[in-house]
Amino acid sequence: MRILTVILAILLVNELPAQVVLKLRTDTSIHTVLNGRLYIYTQADTSKGVPNQPDPKQPMFAFNITGWQGEQIVELNSKADHMPANFSALQPGYYKVAGIIDTDPTERGSFNPGNVYARKEAILYVNEKGEGAAEILFGAVVQPRKFRENDSLKQVILPSKLLADFRKKPVFLQSAVLLPSSYHNDPSRRYPLVLVIPGWGGTHYDLQGSGPVKRYGMKEGKEKIFVYLNPENQSPFGLHAFVDSRVNGPWGKALVEELIPYLQQQYRINPDPSQHFIMGQSTGGYGSLWLQTHYPDAFGGCWSVSPDPVDFSVFTGVDLYEKGANFFADKTGSLRPFYLINGKPLSSLKEFADLETFTGDGEQLQAFEAEFGVPDASGRPRLLFDRRTGVIDPAVVKSWTPYDMGSFIQQNWSKLEKKLSGKIHVFAGGADNFFLNKAVEAFAAKAKTAKAALVAEIIPGADHWSIWSPEFTRRVQKEIDERIK
Repeated sequence: MRILTVILAILLVNELPAQVVLKLRTDTSIHTVLNGRLYIYTQADTSKGVPNQPDPKQPMFAFNITGWQGEQIVELNSKADHMPANFSALQPGYYKVAGIIDTDPTERGSFNPGNVYARKEAILYVNEKGEGAAEILFGAVVQPRKFRENDSLKQVILPSKLLADFRKKPVFLQSAVLLPSSYHNDPSRRYPLVLVIPGWGGTHYDLQGSGPVKRYGMKEGKEKIFVYLNPENQSPFGLHAFVDSRVNGPWGKALVEELIPYLQQQYRINPDPSQHFIMGQSTGGYGSLWLQTHYPDAFGGCWSVSPDPVDFSVFTGVDLYEKGANFFADKTGSLRPFYLINGKPLSSLKEFADLETFTGDGEQLQAFEAEFGVPDASGRPRLLFDRRTGVIDPAVVKSWTPYDMGSFIQQNWSKLEKKLSGKIHVFAGGADNFFLNKAVEAFAAKAKTAKAALVAEIIPGADHWSIWSPEFTRRVQKEIDERIK
């Protein structure tokens, strides 16, 4: 048996000899040379399942690996990447321990095809002296997801010349198409088109389930062709949201000039752009608003729900324009809260940023930097704020300003009024978990100043997800139906 052996030693902060040791083995079926980043997750509650996801409340570790094949010995000292930030040593007790090796830095997240992981956890016991040992078998490889087509559900994977030219590599636009029940009965009929951009974690594969169909009302009202877009694929710095970006590339232009014409060739879609509508949730909510405003002739209306910050004066609770602003703390030095549940914060922006630094490329804050900002000399997005101190870089904020939708409406409504009047619908729950309702309120105030004919509405009591009540879903589809000729 070919065995890959790694000794993971966790030192106390006073640099005592390694006392907690993990032996890691790869299964004989895995023959590839492993390069990438190894993550080790622990879980104090042994009644729970395999710890295979980052949890900032539990100790976890990571280090980069290169050319792993055969036997390797690696010792991890106290300077190794770890979370929580104040971690010093595993406390006495029992832990479940597992891990994953992320071998593909071109895709966001660690659970992508080709990555190697431990299917079963090991049990680690740490005694009162801080000693412990366990063995983990890395015996599984993440497999590509399969798409199951049928008469009404189709997968589209379209190579994009625009994105390939920008990225200097093949790039594909991925989506799922849901055809209405009458599609095969009347070959002469053409249908309105509704494009949907999901939020974080959503991909076109999701349309194989009933969740998106119910949430977005795909069986409600007049029949339409729905296209569920994938904002996750080939996006190393996080969701691109189909926004034209100086870092990610011209995803919006590719959607409008490549994907929509292709869909019209393949399916009986009404060719009139006024009968093409776009909607989205969270990151997709911002993307749908951006697309409507920047390609006003391409869509007959947008429905932007719980959007990522649409006004940068209240960016997840932070005024980016404030002189000397700090992303982590307010003027009093108190940490800024983040992720509210029933009005109470479960985390802080600092903890959120620390977790993203640990997990690496492709998380939410970096996604903002890639979506709105400019690249550095190596092509990576410039940092909005110092990851150690939280100090915001005013030059980066200035480079973001074209993507501040409140300012955009305020400055451009007079020349876009004829093309956009009545088309824009923006909604957020009054109890949004990430303060996104505050950005919608700021956007609405600027739209009012510009006398813009648009909807920017707060749904009382709803949070980031519960905003999609059956009543709200029916309302959105009714508003789309009213624009169908």
